[in-house]
This record gives sequence, C-alpha cells and structure tokens, in this order.
Amino acid sequence: MDETSDITRWDKIAWNGIAFQKPSCWQIATIGRHYLMLGTQTDPKMEITWGNPSKTASHHRKLKQLQSTMRSFGRRKNGLSLDAWTPPQSWLDALSTHKVSGFSWKNPEGNALIVSCSSCNRASLFQFYPSSSEDPDHFHAIVSRLLSTFRDHSENSRQQWAVFDIRATLPAAFQIKSYQFTPGFMAMDFFTNGFKISLYRWSPASVLLAGRKLSEFAGSLPFYPGSTSEKLRDANRVEWESAPSLTLLNRLTAFLTARLSHNRLLIRHVSETNRILAVRSESRQPMDSTLFDQIVADYESAAS
Repeated sequence: MDETSDITRWDKIAWNGIAFQKPSCWQIATIGRHYLMLGTQTDPKMEITWGNPSKTASHHRKLKQLQSTMRSFGRRKNGLSLDAWTPPQSWLDALSTHKVSGFSWKNPEGNALIVSCSSCNRASLFQFYPSSSEDPDHFHAIVSRLLSTFRDHSENSRQQWAVFDIRATLPAAFQIKSYQFTPGFMAMDFFTNGFKISLYRWSPASVLLAGRKLSEFAGSLPFYPGSTSEKLRDANRVEWESAPSLTLLNRLTAFLTARLSHNRLLIRHVSETNRILAVRSESRQPMDSTLFDQIVADYESAAS
C-alpha cells in the first residue's frame, strides 16, 4: 500500500510563480507575495519562501542569502542551532532538476531545503515541521510526493493561480499587485503595461442574492456605475462595459495621466459552488475581447 494512501485528497496551490500539489488537510494559514505557510499558526506543516527568476545561474549567491535567512531564523528562536542535513533520497529524486541544500534543527525538530531551479534560476526555501506523533517515514513520503509536483516556472506564456477555492489562468505578463482574502470576499489585482485585471469572489451567493437579482447585487458594487451599456446575458450573468469617446483631447488626457479609461466587467452566479465571480478589466486601450473572454472562462471556484 502507498504510504500516503491515508491522505485521500490532494489539491493544487499555484501562487505568484510557484505551484505544487498538497494534502487537502494542509490548509493555507498565512499568505504573502512570496510566502506561504500551510497548516495553522500553532501547528505548521510547511513554509515556503521564494524569489524571482534570474537570467543567470545564482545558486551559490542565493544559497548564501538563504543561509543568512536561516541564521536569522535561528536567532529569533533563541539561539536555535542549524546543522547541515542530507535530505532523504526520495526528496532529492523528486527535485532532480534542481540544486538542493539541506538544513535541520532540534527542539522543535524541523528540516529546511534550499532549492534552486537549473532552468529559471529561481531559489526557494522550504521548511517542514513533522509532528512528534507522526511516523517519520510517512511524513517523508508525503513531502516526497509534494516535492515531485513542485514547479517554479511556467512552461508557456500562461500562469496558473490556485489558492483557497479560486482557480484562474492569466497571461504570465500580468503581475499581481494587491490581494485580499477575507471570509466571504476575495479579490486579486494584476497589472501589465497599460492593463489591469481584477478577479473577485463573493460567498455565500444564496445569502447575498436572497430577495434580489444578480443585476441588483452588481448594481450595489462601488465600482459598478449605472450605464446604458449594461447587458443582462441571463439570470446568472451580467456584463457592463464603458469607453471614453475617441476625441483627441480624451486620448491625450489618458496618455498624459496614464488613466485606465476603458472598463469591462462580467459578473456571474455559479450556483454549483454557491459563489459569485467577477472579472473586471481596466485599460488605456480596449482589451482584446478574446483575451478577456478566455480569462473569464478560466476563472472558477472549486467546491467547498
């Protein structure tokens, strides 16, 4: 029997350039632009911190930087001693396309991997925290499976995003600038030159839509101004679009102020997952409708 067979469900995390599969019971406890903690604040299972891809090989430099980070970590833990450590062979095999260095510490026990991709030169720091009551071989098997799915760059020009119950795919040129994850509401803003894409998620839809239509909910949003361009696709899809008149003055003003004056918003009710999802674009020039429609099609919520 597979040592990980009692972990019945695995799901995917994809966040700001990295992606991997994890046991579904390892929930996101803390999220940052280049940081994730899985587990809980009091019972962490794993932390990962990563940098940006580099044009040149930088494992040695990144190793020194991350070693410094680990030493700082040790000082914060009241002089915690860090020792060189050789990871299990299964972990190394799972990261065969990466350069790997290992560290360990005691009281509480933990292990760290400094990983550098031989393709994109992105460096990542993994820290693992096995429970004292957990069979070490079992924990090693779980980590081995997780590491075998680890990806730190996209193989094409599209980048996946998968956190909590949100799943999306955007052109890799769009960089995340801000995000908000709170009970009942999630939002992520992405920018590239002259374009902004925002993804929203509200829940539970059954409560938010109680006694009113989706169009009425949409009309209550602060960024949804009244407009004759509103399109009611059906009871579960509402779209709104606006653009300035193409006068020379308007075009000059938009250029000088870098104002994003073309707007498009599509809101839909996904009854299967009891969510309301929205995609909003803002741009200096009209966004290609095929691109916008593809982003909408790739944006979904997973069942709870």
